[in-house]
Amino acid sequence: MVGAAAAIGFLALIVFPALFVLSAIARGIYAAWQPDTLGLVEDDGGAPRLVGWIVVVLLGCLLLAWALFQGTWVLNAWTAFKPLTLSFMEPIIAITAALLAVAGSRPAARLFTFLARKADRKVRRGPRSILRPRNVIVGGAVIALATVYTLWRLTVKPRIGPLDISVLYAPALAIVVLLLAHAVWRQLPKKPIVGGALGALTAATIAAALVAVHTRPSLTLEIWGEQPLAGVAIEKLFDLDAIRARISLAEFRPVDKPGSPHPDIILITIDTVRADHTPPYGGEADMPILKELGARGTVFLYAFAPSNVTRRSIPSLVTGLQPNHVRGRVVGWALRIDPRHVLLAERLRAGGYETAGFMCCKGFWGPEARTGLSRGLEVVHIEQNGQRLAKAARAWLDQRERSKTKKPLFLWMHILEPHNWTGGVTEPTTLADRHRMYDRSLTAADGMMREVVGAFVERAPELAPIVVVTADHGEGLGDHGAPYHSTDLYNSQIRVPFVITGPGIKPGNRVAETVSLTDITPTLVELAGFVPPTDKLDGRSVADLASGARLGSPEEGVAFAAMIKDRSNPGGVTAVVRGNWKLIDNGVSYELYDVKSDPFEAQNLYMQKPAVAAELKKLLAERAADRDPF
Repeated sequence: MVGAAAAIGFLALIVFPALFVLSAIARGIYAAWQPDTLGLVEDDGGAPRLVGWIVVVLLGCLLLAWALFQGTWVLNAWTAFKPLTLSFMEPIIAITAALLAVAGSRPAARLFTFLARKADRKVRRGPRSILRPRNVIVGGAVIALATVYTLWRLTVKPRIGPLDISVLYAPALAIVVLLLAHAVWRQLPKKPIVGGALGALTAATIAAALVAVHTRPSLTLEIWGEQPLAGVAIEKLFDLDAIRARISLAEFRPVDKPGSPHPDIILITIDTVRADHTPPYGGEADMPILKELGARGTVFLYAFAPSNVTRRSIPSLVTGLQPNHVRGRVVGWALRIDPRHVLLAERLRAGGYETAGFMCCKGFWGPEARTGLSRGLEVVHIEQNGQRLAKAARAWLDQRERSKTKKPLFLWMHILEPHNWTGGVTEPTTLADRHRMYDRSLTAADGMMREVVGAFVERAPELAPIVVVTADHGEGLGDHGAPYHSTDLYNSQIRVPFVITGPGIKPGNRVAETVSLTDITPTLVELAGFVPPTDKLDGRSVADLASGARLGSPEEGVAFAAMIKDRSNPGGVTAVVRGNWKLIDNGVSYELYDVKSDPFEAQNLYMQKPAVAAELKKLLAERAADRDPF
């Protein structure tokens, strides 16, 4: 009951201001136009002049929208999307289109009035016109909405892709409420009493919302996650991270594992790295640091990213959840994670770790993006240039070493460079050039890792940190017709490196059991000296495989991947890997591959292996099923 009242209160906080503004605008337009003096209604009750002007206004709006839309595309083609040129030219386009619309409005209104009057006389069955004002307004609204929706679906959306229109929710809901209120209000017998009761009820719900924000943060976050419209109000009016911060870290504290140390942990995630181009996996890229880490520790030979885009794979990595179980909303290129999710850094910080993040991108980890990905990180440094980012991390680590800090450390660094492997130059024309340019970006990323790993070279081996290196997803590089990523779930885009080294990790260990990056959160929590969390996580700890306590089986282990429809991702594709076999549901048909004997997935064995396919289809359905992660 309290939750429902608070949700209504959050809605009221954005709907009522919008209602006030819309009402003021409507009254201003009514006062300016004085429709009673315009003679819009004729003796037979018809309003053909109203039809004429509504059509003119609608066409004028469409003309203005078309001019700006097409003008932006033309300017983009001519100027390579230069903001200054666009900001100068677009007002000129808008003014020109508006002047043309105004100049032609009166003759156009007369024409449409004539046509409406003629059609009305032809269709009507009696003396009364069918073009009565109410019919005209309702019909005009329906036609306008249908026109806008059709143009959006057929013309606009295919060219710009998914778009966040949450900013329109409040005014749209306000308009609906306004129309319903006007329709019902005249029928009410005791308007003052009803009005007072509604006002009091609204005030009570707003009070419930404000109380929830300050005293019941968990309830507020639940409303954000479960009620989209109320969630928009919470986002716009309050600081979501501040609300989340009111929940004590003690609630996330992991349980100590008796007798286990709490070593420093360094997590390095590199954007857009396919495993088969790196040295531990037989690749030719010059990556001496990763090669050395692989030799000194454990290499997971068949590690798979949970998706093929950063905004889906990174949240899965730090929550331990499959991408279809991670709740949130797309903002820009990132995912704003549901604040109810508990992240890896939060768990470790609650367990007594000092936490720091050195990240590439403001859109993912910057405070203005409010994605939640930096939750739990006490220090966050953002720098897109990987060399400068690595040097900043090294300087911070060196200073920390000098200070003799006693707390264990969790440091996470995300390197962007391989994502931009073309370097902004002309697209390579040959496959060899493509691979050479891509490998060069991997070499650059390896040099950045050198800075961070080098900060610990003077430590005794038993005091060295646990170092984990992996990637958020791979890159097509022309495999299966995909030059980049976010297009399919073949190995080129989701098979990634996963290397762990440090105290207690078996050197030269090459694990053939299938693992997923959703396993990283429970694994690192266990390696940090705690009992791995099991609270509804999809991932499992593979610390025993990394330490050599369990050998693992090439036939075992499961990894699930999904393309979630949003912004640039078409969605509708899922995959599951177990042992040798990988099943892909591409939305149209199934594909089955033996990924160990056929790593480039050239031979679809779906028809030849019906028993294996049936088994994996059942497993895929189980993994793809939605469930509440909270």
